[in-house]
Amino acid sequence: MQIGNCKLKIVNQRMKACAGLCRKTIAPLVFFGAVAILASEASAKVYLDINNPGGRRLPIAVPSFIVLEGADPAGAASEMAAVIAGDLKFSGFFEPVPAEKFIEDPRKKALTREEIHFPDWTAIGAEALVKGGIRMAGPRMEIEIRLFDAVQGRMIVGKKYTGEIKDARRIAHRFSNEVFKAFTGEDGIFETQIAFVRREKDHSQIFIADYDGAGAAPVLSGKAINLKPRWHPDGKRLAYTSYKRRNPDMYEVEIASGREKLLSGYAGLNLGGAWSPKGDTIALTLSRDGNSEIYALDPRTGGLSRLTQHSAIDVSPAWSPDGSRIAFVSDRSGSPQIYVMDASGENVRRVTFEGNYNTSPAWSPRGDKIAFTSRRGGAFQIAVVNPDGTDMKVLTNNGASHEDPTWSPDGRYLVFSSRRNGRHQINIMPAQQGIAPLAVTSKGMDLTPAWSPRRP
Repeated sequence: MQIGNCKLKIVNQRMKACAGLCRKTIAPLVFFGAVAILASEASAKVYLDINNPGGRRLPIAVPSFIVLEGADPAGAASEMAAVIAGDLKFSGFFEPVPAEKFIEDPRKKALTREEIHFPDWTAIGAEALVKGGIRMAGPRMEIEIRLFDAVQGRMIVGKKYTGEIKDARRIAHRFSNEVFKAFTGEDGIFETQIAFVRREKDHSQIFIADYDGAGAAPVLSGKAINLKPRWHPDGKRLAYTSYKRRNPDMYEVEIASGREKLLSGYAGLNLGGAWSPKGDTIALTLSRDGNSEIYALDPRTGGLSRLTQHSAIDVSPAWSPDGSRIAFVSDRSGSPQIYVMDASGENVRRVTFEGNYNTSPAWSPRGDKIAFTSRRGGAFQIAVVNPDGTDMKVLTNNGASHEDPTWSPDGRYLVFSSRRNGRHQINIMPAQQGIAPLAVTSKGMDLTPAWSPRRP
């Protein structure tokens, strides 16, 4: 699913007070273009502790963007402001000020530091302010967005984007990343996407949506049964299993073009599709020898290396972020449990010892946790454990059944499938105990999500 095709460039200017020096950075922008609109004037007054998401949220105002020229029948001005406010609230570090509290006269079309009356914003509690303006010309638009320290009345980040109306959400997500970076010093995840399976009456299709569930669209054509999408580290391809040849074969699909490639078509299971961090190896489950075992596949040559050597069922491989280890599920102890082995298949050790049914491991990008599905009573829940088997915690327990977790690329959130009253939906939650999940989809039969890496 590709958004936009403009070939412009971005010049990103941000000034941070560091020994009185101003630093300029230049980076490419894919799909649409932008240039810095002004040299930034000051560093942010408040920096947020990224390691304390339970701390104070920064009050930030994000009013509807101003239409400077042309007409906006699609409502891009209000949509982009809403997307940015939603992104920042989702992060857990910002609290958008409700629009009903705004006292600035929108007819002023105040966009620059000289035009904005900052006391109008500090009076309602805003410590930061996002201001945007749009110039429309048919399907094309030019957008100026600025982030201000409302208390000091100074600009922190300013960007000018060019693109098409269909790029509005993507541009908003990108500026949300700018805001997040300015206040936390770390990259945001707002341009990431989630792949998942949507089950229909007689088939199942792979969809991709923005991380917040917007813009969901199918990746494949046809009506086969398709399962378990998994992202390549470049964010441009997915591995998945399909029954299109009446056997569970493994394929790769290039998202932008839809081109597909058969990766593994052995008789029996070809399931798992976990790319190594370098993207040069796929760990998968094959039953070619009569038993479900985990193999390493070189997708360029088709070369196979068998990693597990056991009469039990071994499935669901998941790589550690450094590529040195693989977590997997085995019933060699009598029930499905999480194990870890070296990438060579050596040094197998059991990780989970609580519960009699633990499956679907997913290794955190930080390397410090493995998330998995754990059956508790009559329902499945999301749990995490250290790779050495210590500090196991169940994160969900709200009456629904939750399965198949995967991590956001920053390791701060988990996405998973939830079932309640016969319906399945994709949920996101912070990777902390007791935090209520946020529904991303609600179509009724959405399963096995996978969170994309960040875009380059």
